[in-house]
Formats: sequence, C-alpha cells, structure tokens
Amino acid sequence: MLTRQMFWKALALFVVLLGLALPGRAKVGSIPLDEMIDASEVVVVAQVESVSRKFILLGSRYAQAKVLEVWKGNPGAEIEFLASPTWTCDISDAEVGETAVLFLVQSGSSYEIAHSGRGRLPIRQIEGRPYGTIWPDVILPKDVGTRPGPDPEFSFIESVSVDDLRAFVKRHPKSSV
Repeated sequence: MLTRQMFWKALALFVVLLGLALPGRAKVGSIPLDEMIDASEVVVVAQVESVSRKFILLGSRYAQAKVLEVWKGNPGAEIEFLASPTWTCDISDAEVGETAVLFLVQSGSSYEIAHSGRGRLPIRQIEGRPYGTIWPDVILPKDVGTRPGPDPEFSFIESVSVDDLRAFVKRHPKSSV
C-alpha cells in the first residue's frame, strides 16, 4: 500500500527527473582557436563534391569532399563528414561545390565538424583573397584580424583570412602533417 510519505517521495523524484529531461538553455560555448585545433584530428581545406543521406529520404546527411590542403592530420585524398545537426544549436552543414576550411573530429568511419558545426568555415573571395566565414563562438588570437561577414543582417558572423588561419594552424604545436 502506498503511504503518504512514499507518495511525496515518488512525486519529488518524478519532478527531479522531469526537470532533468526537459531541455535547458541550449547554447554553444566559446572556444579559443588553439583549443579547437587541439580537439580536431584533422584540419583541411576541402571542396564538397556531394551531400547525401545514408537511407535515401531519412537519416543524417553526409558530405563527401576532395581534400585540397592538409593543415593537420592525415585524412587522405577524400573525406566524409556529418553534414547534419546533432542537437538544437548545432549548425553542421555542407553545400555541394563549396570550398571550406574544416576542423574535423573522428566519429566512427567518418568525421563530425568540430564545435557543433563552428569548425566549418566556407571560403569566399574578398578583393581576390580567400576568407573563411567564422562564428563568434570561435575566439581568434589577437593578431588574427577579421572583416565583415557575407551577410550584413548577421553582423556577428565575420570573415577571417584563410592565409592567417593557415599560418596559425601550421605553427600550432600539435599540428604536425
């Protein structure tokens, strides 16, 4: 028989478990660039050749990309990475034909984009030089400057010189190619 004391304990346990199950304030924390380099098995410049789902219309999207430059690790000539979010604040994505700087973490037989998708920096040309689009969650070193991003509506997203990024990653102590 359920006593009053058992009832209140069960109700308290239920409330605690419900609180743990409900989503809290989801947010991606900031990460210094050198910590994102350390967390990544591979850092490359790659061109996305295709994006597809493993199960036709269902499941996560995966991108296949041709490696153009290797800044860290030994990925081979082609890579596959998850191009779908894994949670609310994850911005992992890929577009066919885009060239991007990719900070990648090993996940099974493929990779995931580091720091909930912030490790994907699509490249665009500004005044004839390559710039990667970077979110403010990635903290750049003081000597690496930025320019406005591709969309004035989202002024918090900026552009960083690919040449500056390459130099920083390659001189990072844990970036042996």
